[in-house]
Amino acid sequence: MLSGFNELDRNSFKPLYVQLSEIILQYAKDRKLKGGDILPSENELLSQYDISRNTVRLAADRLVKMGFAKKLRGQGTFIADDENSCRIGYKHGFEDSIKRLGMKVTNSLMSLDPVSKMPSWAKNLGTVESGDPLLIKRFKMVGDELLAMEERLLPAHVLGRYSSDELEKENINPYLLDQYPDTQTQRLSYIFASQPIEPADCKLLNQPESTKFLCRIGEYFNNLNERFMLSRLIVFSDRITLGYEYKKDGDCWVMQL
Repeated sequence: MLSGFNELDRNSFKPLYVQLSEIILQYAKDRKLKGGDILPSENELLSQYDISRNTVRLAADRLVKMGFAKKLRGQGTFIADDENSCRIGYKHGFEDSIKRLGMKVTNSLMSLDPVSKMPSWAKNLGTVESGDPLLIKRFKMVGDELLAMEERLLPAHVLGRYSSDELEKENINPYLLDQYPDTQTQRLSYIFASQPIEPADCKLLNQPESTKFLCRIGEYFNNLNERFMLSRLIVFSDRITLGYEYKKDGDCWVMQL
């Protein structure tokens, strides 16, 4: 039997092959496996779990499509070399953009709670894949000044990959999420709006309910086109200036973040 492998949840709505692919990802991460390292074989996984060979092959195919693994006929499944990995397409998240202006953002964890119903700001968006979502809320500070509040809606198993200290302090996207191929952003969609927010959030921010904030609402997709995260960034509109840079790519103009 293989050690260090999580159990499959046969009562979950999530297909067994998806669960198995996520278990293999975590196994490789925990053991710090690198490009060229071999992954457990079909027979080893069949001995570990009471599943069909087709389920194992579907899990391996999913990892290959992510760019995480490669199959060598007659030899097995291996972690893909770095040059074949899928990597995030943009260079600067919100915190890095602030850093480029000479300021350092620090994070303060406000809450991390299960979601029984979608937040009002996310109701018109699709749901995150894999179910059992958690909503994480953090304050973003520059020195002693509150700059923004960040909310991210992610599957519980994704946030479970990280320590409490990482969730408290680190830049979640891209630095934490980019460590795993199923949460590397390959496509994202942003909506910017100046709007009031919920009374409870106004209370958290110590602002009148009539206050309008700049809200950036985002959907994030991996290279399998799975929506793995929804987010909202609530910014004091008088404390930030937005700037964009565009680069011509053939006949198109591409925004540089």
